[in-house]
Amino acid sequence: MVAGQQDHRSNAYALMENPHNIRNLCIMAHVDHGKTSLADNLVASNGLISQRLVGRIRYMDSRKDEAERGITMKSSCVSLAYSKGDEKYLINLIDSPGHVDFSSEVSTAVRLCDGTIIVVDVIEGVCAQTKVVLQQAWVENIQPVLVLNKIDRLILETKLSPIDCYYHIAQVLEQVNAYMGELFNTTVLGKTAEEVERRQQAERERKHSERKISESETAPEAKQIFSDWGIDQVDDSDFYFTPEQGNVVFASAYDGWGFSIAHFAEQFANKLGMNRTVLNKTLWGDYYISSKGGEKKIMRGARDKRKNPLFVSLILENLYKVYDTVMSKKDNIEIEKLAGCLGVKLPVHVIKSTDLRAKLNVLCNKWLPLAPAILEMVVEHLPSAASISKERAMKLMCSATQRFDSLPEKSQELQNAFVKCSSDENAPLIVYVSKIFCVPRKHFQDEKSEGNKGLYGQNVMSSISEEEMAKRREEARRMKEAATGNSDGSDSRGKELSSEEMAEYLRQQQEKLADKEREREEKQKFLEEEVFVAFARVYSGVLKPGQKVYVLGPKHDPRKIINMLDNGELTEEQLKDNIHVHIGQVKGIYLLLGRELEPLECATAGTVIGITGLEDQIIKSATISSTPVMPAFTELTQNSTPILRVAVLANVKDLPKLRAGLKLLNQADPCVQVSLQRSGEYVIVTAGEVHLQRCIDDLQERYAGVPIKVSDPIVPFRETIIEKPKVDRLNEAIEGENVNTKVEDEDPLGRVEINSSTGRLLCRAVPLPESVTKLLDQYKDLLYLITNKAGSVVAGENISETVVESNGMEGKPDLESTRKAQENLSSVTLKAMSELRSQLDKAFKEAGSEWENAVNEIWNFGPDGCGPNILLNRIRAYKRPSIWDKATAIDSPLAAYDTNFITGFQLATAAGPLCEEPMMGVCFIIEDWSLPQKESDTKQYGISAGQIISLSKDTLRKAFEKQCQRLMCAMYSCVISVTSEVVGKMYNVIGKRQGRIVSGDITEGSTSWNVTAYLPVIESMNFANELRKSTSGEAIPQLVFSHWEVLDVDPAWEPQTTEELAHWGEKSDSENIAKNYINSVRKRKGLATDEKIIEYAEKQRTLSKNK
Repeated sequence: MVAGQQDHRSNAYALMENPHNIRNLCIMAHVDHGKTSLADNLVASNGLISQRLVGRIRYMDSRKDEAERGITMKSSCVSLAYSKGDEKYLINLIDSPGHVDFSSEVSTAVRLCDGTIIVVDVIEGVCAQTKVVLQQAWVENIQPVLVLNKIDRLILETKLSPIDCYYHIAQVLEQVNAYMGELFNTTVLGKTAEEVERRQQAERERKHSERKISESETAPEAKQIFSDWGIDQVDDSDFYFTPEQGNVVFASAYDGWGFSIAHFAEQFANKLGMNRTVLNKTLWGDYYISSKGGEKKIMRGARDKRKNPLFVSLILENLYKVYDTVMSKKDNIEIEKLAGCLGVKLPVHVIKSTDLRAKLNVLCNKWLPLAPAILEMVVEHLPSAASISKERAMKLMCSATQRFDSLPEKSQELQNAFVKCSSDENAPLIVYVSKIFCVPRKHFQDEKSEGNKGLYGQNVMSSISEEEMAKRREEARRMKEAATGNSDGSDSRGKELSSEEMAEYLRQQQEKLADKEREREEKQKFLEEEVFVAFARVYSGVLKPGQKVYVLGPKHDPRKIINMLDNGELTEEQLKDNIHVHIGQVKGIYLLLGRELEPLECATAGTVIGITGLEDQIIKSATISSTPVMPAFTELTQNSTPILRVAVLANVKDLPKLRAGLKLLNQADPCVQVSLQRSGEYVIVTAGEVHLQRCIDDLQERYAGVPIKVSDPIVPFRETIIEKPKVDRLNEAIEGENVNTKVEDEDPLGRVEINSSTGRLLCRAVPLPESVTKLLDQYKDLLYLITNKAGSVVAGENISETVVESNGMEGKPDLESTRKAQENLSSVTLKAMSELRSQLDKAFKEAGSEWENAVNEIWNFGPDGCGPNILLNRIRAYKRPSIWDKATAIDSPLAAYDTNFITGFQLATAAGPLCEEPMMGVCFIIEDWSLPQKESDTKQYGISAGQIISLSKDTLRKAFEKQCQRLMCAMYSCVISVTSEVVGKMYNVIGKRQGRIVSGDITEGSTSWNVTAYLPVIESMNFANELRKSTSGEAIPQLVFSHWEVLDVDPAWEPQTTEELAHWGEKSDSENIAKNYINSVRKRKGLATDEKIIEYAEKQRTLSKNK
């Protein structure tokens, strides 16, 4: 039975006390596969909405744009009560989006859950986002169950026969299990033999104990029947979705019905006089009923003997009869008779209704109610909130790159708190906030509009003390000294600022404070109408309103504050300089009911709740604890890369409102990135076009409340080089008579040599092998660790002292701290580093003899120390260790400038010469580097760090320009499902936008095509709308960032070969798409372009006469 709405709150209080009866789960699926309709059915079972509104009200979608677009854009939670026998359960259900632009919302939901419901549309099958959510569930170690939805479409739309419907469903189920097998195999291959053996032994012991229990419960006659029919009693694995295990539900969320195999096994056991356990094993599969000899037996081999399987004869044929009677025959007498046979009593108004679908909904919902089938599967097959394993707790507390035993001992002890999931008063409080969202204040039952007044209304300008003003004067003095070049520190402390300078400084400070005050006022106005609610789960302890807690940022490291603890606590004075730890006070705790919130007196371990009062301490996500030694939770798994960026503008008078609104947007959206560019532009980065539109709407209507101008999308590019082409643009080989007429005599290798007062540098740029570039791009996080923690070269003592004396440079880096950072790396990370090195070595060797030993000559990666570009050291006089080796000191004059040279490399790769975009797939080989020598001494001149940086950066850029330069475009992977009638129109739209088709196959048993294409991100603007218009709304694309692709057009192309000159002439006016892209980027950045007002004088026309 299911609880009603009137005692929902009291039931929730009682159920929260037992974490073993709490289930935290989310619904995940591809877009339009029926998640929200399924959630409506479950919400209706608790009486929060009427059953008649299921599938139409979309209760979990509360935003206006969600209703207009018909898709879910945010994760929202509802707490439900469910009873099975004497046991009562609390189900915290989270509905997540299926659109790829909002996959970050899925990540916030998955982190708070122990299980998930995967919904699959049986018509479309396993789609792109279905694989993504399955992988996400696998990575986060949460248990999935499966709902095969929209079976009604197989009956009404495709009009398949019952037997064809069965085979189609079986094929979809096999697709899901095949992908789960891929995930399993990938994981097993990545583990060591000891880990695999340990897991297999634990699995064998578990199955052995379960088998003993099942054998003791199985009737003797059932054992005999099983042995006679050859059915294997041993359960292969709980890993796959199999209907006989009960982790699969067949459903139609729109019509409100659903069932598991166990439901019909119980019904037909009495009617057929068969054992329920036997029916449960044979209702799904290649079994049929034989009546030979007057005795009914279940036999194997239905397909070979052309018999209908039990699933068809006992389930689907009855289901088809219901649909045929209601939707085709439309005879009320027949419908009443059918309802009587099914044990359903239809109300008179339903029988008389002319709405056939509503009549079908009532009949099916009473015959095969969907909510009990789903909730029963949830409580039986998904783990409780108290079943967190030590392995999962370790993954939540410590990232894979760090060793768990490197954490302080007090932090390691908190692992037991996750496993115990205790609500004792003395248990440590551990809460994770996955995101913050805004709720209109009218949805709160206990707060009035004055709830947050006074929080931000204090006069900031009057709160500045004399001590603070003295500090600011000192800062202004230092800034003035830096500007005038007085850095010797002689006796400048005694100098005071003049009255004019002080007046100007105070005026600037007043303006800054006034802007800050206006921003605070705007935030206060916003909070008078909206409330920030933290979406959180309590893992241990009890959380109460008014409680003071530590709010730990994502980068909090307990090792840095362990020595500051005083009786296990930190004072506010100690936290002034720590930006990752704050002390906050919980204002309210709420039970989440979809669109509504109900206040709670406390939240115990295992519950999913909403928290208010911490909006000043939390930006996107945070860890809340009663102890500061709790490490921050590991970062969320993000499946979408924010790549679409725009600049937002407002009137000058509205700038404080815009700034305040951007801060609120950045705080409330888990995926958006907000930044201030050097040019003064405010830029927001989003996951896609739909996400961008939602952010702009929120910014204008909720957060800023002012008109906003949005620039054209700022799409990133990459710059690269390629080998010299062997064919021209006409695909003619460049040889014989078809030679390049404009080739200049130069170094064939493209070497660049610089001789200056800062030394001599000889280098060249070569394109990296494609396999190497892919590896570097794939393992960015690992490269960052290698660069920052695995190899730092410093100068020896003699060299270091010489450099400090002559140049005034700071001392050498702390070698001991670098080595200590290496020791904290986990064995998994060290193994991953070793494997990456082996893979790179293999890729280099396969690329040719010129790359021999290249992996041991790697100096650094760039840009940012983790990019897909390499700096190789082939300097004979400077044998520094490669980046893979441990940190060390070298007695070489060049070692003192090692870091400066790397900085120049990082700057060069961060902004290429084409349009100041980052480089990709470029290797810079340094063949010689030497410093100038004095005639009378062997010590080097006093060369500053900036001179070495400039030398490195400028020389590397020149080496890049010597090669064949190309632009790289960001590419979307576009997955589209369309019918056969509009496939041609879809191909036309993709072709117009420089896209290309990768694959296109017709879905077996239907007329729909699944097409995969690659589309440049810069050409994707308004692509979805154009595609919908061209296909009459039948094609809906899913765009997700895929890779970077070289645009095979020379940006500076001119006719050069004999064939090109003959075809185009010397002044070709054909469009150069690469040059257009580069000019658009350079214009946006304020760089010079080579566009001419008059391109060709002989082709002018009189504009006034339009000739």
